[in-house]
Amino acid sequence: MLNKQIASIFLLLALAGHVYADTCPDSAEIKVGYDGIFFAKDSSGRIWKGENPGIQTIDNTAFVFESATYITEDEDETGPINVSQLSCRYKKIALVLDNVTGWKSSSMAWDTSNNCTESISECSFTITNK
Repeated sequence: MLNKQIASIFLLLALAGHVYADTCPDSAEIKVGYDGIFFAKDSSGRIWKGENPGIQTIDNTAFVFESATYITEDEDETGPINVSQLSCRYKKIALVLDNVTGWKSSSMAWDTSNNCTESISECSFTITNK
C-alpha cells in the first residue's frame, strides 16, 4: 500500500513538472466574420485574428500551415515600433496574437530569427499570458 502511495506521489510530481507547449491554431478552427476578419481559437482559448479582404468565403482545406514567427519589431506610420506578437501563416492568410508576454520556443525547430517552418506541432512555444 505504501509503495502505491509513493508511486502516485512521484507520478504527480512528474506530471506537475511537465511544461505544456502551445501551438498555432489548427486550420480547421479558422472562421471568417461578417467584416472579413478571420479568427481562430487555439487550444488554450486565446483568439488569433487576421484579415484578407480578397477572401470572402472560407475553405479550410486551402489553409495549410506554413510557418510561425515571433515578432518584436514592426512599423507604423511614425516608423519602427516594438511589439510582441506571434504570427501563424496558412498559405493565404496570417493569424496574429497580440501582446504576447513570456514567449519561448519549445522545440529546436525555431531558428535564431524566431521563425519556424516545420509542422504545427514542431513549431510549439510557451507564453505566460493565457
